[in-house]
Amino acid sequence: MGENLYEVLGVSKNASQDDIKKAYRKKAFEWHPDKHENEKRDEAQEKFKDIAHAFEVLSDQKTRDIYDRYGEEGLQRGGGGFHDPSDLFSQFFGGGMFGGGRRAPSGPQKGQDITHALKVSLEELYNGTTKKIRVTRTRNCGDCKGSGSTKPSAVEECKACKGKGRRVEIHQLQPGFVTQQVVTCSSCQGQGKTVDPKFKCKKCNGKRVVTDVTTLEVHIEKGMRDRQNIVFQGEADEKPDVIPGDIVFVLQQKPHDVFERDGTDLYVKKKINLLESLTGVEHKLKHLDGRVLHIKTKSGQIIKPNQVLEVSNEGMPTYRNPFQKGALLIKFDVEFPESIPANVVGQLQSILPAKPKAELPVMKEKPKKKASKDDDEDDDEDEDHPMVENVTLVEPRYEEKSNGSTSTGSAYEEDDEDHHHHHGQQAQCATQ
Repeated sequence: MGENLYEVLGVSKNASQDDIKKAYRKKAFEWHPDKHENEKRDEAQEKFKDIAHAFEVLSDQKTRDIYDRYGEEGLQRGGGGFHDPSDLFSQFFGGGMFGGGRRAPSGPQKGQDITHALKVSLEELYNGTTKKIRVTRTRNCGDCKGSGSTKPSAVEECKACKGKGRRVEIHQLQPGFVTQQVVTCSSCQGQGKTVDPKFKCKKCNGKRVVTDVTTLEVHIEKGMRDRQNIVFQGEADEKPDVIPGDIVFVLQQKPHDVFERDGTDLYVKKKINLLESLTGVEHKLKHLDGRVLHIKTKSGQIIKPNQVLEVSNEGMPTYRNPFQKGALLIKFDVEFPESIPANVVGQLQSILPAKPKAELPVMKEKPKKKASKDDDEDDDEDEDHPMVENVTLVEPRYEEKSNGSTSTGSAYEEDDEDHHHHHGQQAQCATQ
């Protein structure tokens, strides 16, 4: 079709979606083939197809953008199929217009796509690679040209489905209620044609297709992502009167021992000791392309626990722009020593900033009080002269607490049991 799609509908290139819909309704109603006599019917059918095609392209913003940029050629390269004009008309005006119901799709239909999961390493996604994959599919038989027989007269239209390849089955659910379902015709296995058994093609045994094994080269470009699709258009199963579907490879990134990926950024976890945390870090890291990165912190820089530092432009390459890369982010896990010798403590105190002193209250002698009848009622310490008691921090004794050997542990257990008792029924109801 050479005519501009906007001109077919009679709208401008800046027309809104509402304007396009209104123009389609008007044009489709005007040129519907059932409204015209025999001498103009052929012309009306062609006009009707052009109108439907123009509307389907321009009513979808994606296909409209492709058409605006590249024209009809861009739409053909995109590989998308278009709907039957009568189906499109029925969506707008209903199936009963001009005495006809919803029509079955005409012309060849596109077959199903075949999807394969393809596992790839992070190195392959970083550097790019090519994999050769063997796939099994069907192809039209070359001996009988997809007819099922070398004798043309032995091939007939299936009488059970009248050549449609499918039949409508009606099932009664209960008295007064029925349902209808479109199923594949069992007589011709959905092919719409039957072959005289005496004249079946020997190569395909009358099945019209043969099994074919081929090798596809899957090009994985730098920076491709997990779950990204690589599509081979028209390489799926081939059947007579059916446009082959696509073979789709879905990339599945395998876990990596060192790196984690987040978009174009790479994450690495690095354990360092306290000395490295205070005096600086210097280590080597083998990258995904085999290079060894010599990573150093700035002089005097102190690394805090769980701190994240960045090496710019050393992350994953950007898909289709491989010279632009994300960041390499390193998260530091500082390991502290279990204890420090006493002589080292003094050295550290002389080097590091002074630690804050604990300000303890000054102990003073309490003034003597005269004995009174209220002495037994007031045994508390004077708030101005609290008692100071020295205590030492040790590792908590979890086992003793769990066995209830201390009063504190028993209190925790009783509190936990009481907590579960009050909330248990609510949680159970939520899971029913």
